Amino acid sequence: MNDIQHKQQGFSLDHLFFDGLLDKLGDYLPKALTAISSDNYKDRCAQSCQHQLVHIIHGGRVYSDFDEQAHYEDAMAVYNGKVLALGPLDEVRHRVYQMGFRATYYRLKSSEVVTPGFIEPHCHLVTSAVLQQLFHFGPFGFYCRTDKFMTDYNMSYVLRSVLYLDKATNDTQWLLGYGLYSNFLMSDDVLDTHDVHKSLQTLLISRPVIIFDAQQPLAFANQAALEQVYKYLVLNHVGLFQSKQDFFTTIAEQGGLKGEQLLWILEVLPVRQFQQLSTALIHNIDNVLIHARNQGITHLGYVDSHPVALSLLSAYSQQTPRVHLINAMTTWINASCQCGFELGVTDSSKSIIDNSIALNIGDVGYLGFEWVQSYHGGQTLQPCQSLLKQGVNVCLQSGFPMLPLSPLKNAQQATSREMEYAPHCYTANERILDKKQCFTRLQSLRSISSAAASHLKIYPQAGRLFVGGRANYLVLSNDPLQCSDFEMRHIQVMHSSVN
Repeated sequence: MNDIQHKQQGFSLDHLFFDGLLDKLGDYLPKALTAISSDNYKDRCAQSCQHQLVHIIHGGRVYSDFDEQAHYEDAMAVYNGKVLALGPLDEVRHRVYQMGFRATYYRLKSSEVVTPGFIEPHCHLVTSAVLQQLFHFGPFGFYCRTDKFMTDYNMSYVLRSVLYLDKATNDTQWLLGYGLYSNFLMSDDVLDTHDVHKSLQTLLISRPVIIFDAQQPLAFANQAALEQVYKYLVLNHVGLFQSKQDFFTTIAEQGGLKGEQLLWILEVLPVRQFQQLSTALIHNIDNVLIHARNQGITHLGYVDSHPVALSLLSAYSQQTPRVHLINAMTTWINASCQCGFELGVTDSSKSIIDNSIALNIGDVGYLGFEWVQSYHGGQTLQPCQSLLKQGVNVCLQSGFPMLPLSPLKNAQQATSREMEYAPHCYTANERILDKKQCFTRLQSLRSISSAAASHLKIYPQAGRLFVGGRANYLVLSNDPLQCSDFEMRHIQVMHSSVN
């Protein structure tokens, strides 16, 4: 991994601001921990009823593993959450009846296939659940659910969004947002973050507004929010500024609140807002995992380490989780690992396990053009094939919640390496970031299944389908190994089974 030279700036979810936020939310945890949804009880009942029958899936390809080659069978029988049989339909049917079971059948449509469940190897689950209660001001919609880059993402869109959300937000609440990609807003009117800060001040909104940048520890705040911050500093005798004018001038010169100044926000947010954030946390963890399951994720490696986050996950685990939760903390290598420093990536020490790495391939699609412009050459950015040739196990992470949570999208981006944000690049070749590093289809599917399972040290129990193993599988609307590049982008998860 010594040849990885790219740099990635980011607002790490390990930043002390998020630790402080979780500390604050911890004061209201007792109420949050009692907010256990009854929906999961219904799920358990439904699952227990389903387990009384054998389900036979047939009529198309049932991919059992994406190894050096794609392994597939004609049919699969599932009983009590496990794979009972794999093979030709006649043999599977004979096996089922030989054991004295009765079966129900599902015939795959002509385009459908079965694959092992996808695996997300690196996610700050609780912090993501907190941020999902805020509004996403990036180019992927308010809840970061649109995986197509917004073509009209500019400062005008951000300002219109603030005005729209102001009307829809309770009068007593601050308007909070995150994920604003300030570097994508640059134009003749917006040259840097200072212009973003100035633009926000032009809105005549009486409520405080705070929007966190996606790529650096920076918060854009309007006049009302900064007034509250300055009042806090005066009351607590924080004598960093000679006057109120000095405070506002300094923030304007910085382009917003930066670094440790973000902690001031935690001191001025209304108590009621903290209460609402904490009360809804369990529900929002569930919502994140429902979304993950809809995207085909059956196993998720969480990297939360804060005591409050771990308490919430402990409470949530008392339910029937929507997907399998794997504590990736137990397999991290030492944070001082040499290659972690050479990677230069956010959370790099927590993305590398032994000789395995979880790449945020979404950066190629969404940030690749910026990297090329900044570091003069994209040949060293996310060198997927080079890593494989060095014998490194490469899997893909989504970069959620700043980027959309979508394993199939990750696989497509690794296969095409197309920069979706690439101004003035009009031809296909111009938009591809180093074609030599493209994954094959098989490699990309392995990177979101068996390779990700190996990264989390849960292979071979996860990331493949085998007789006697847990039936964590998907039914996809199209065959990702056979369809076109365009079709691969639009494959739907028709069914997700988590056992």
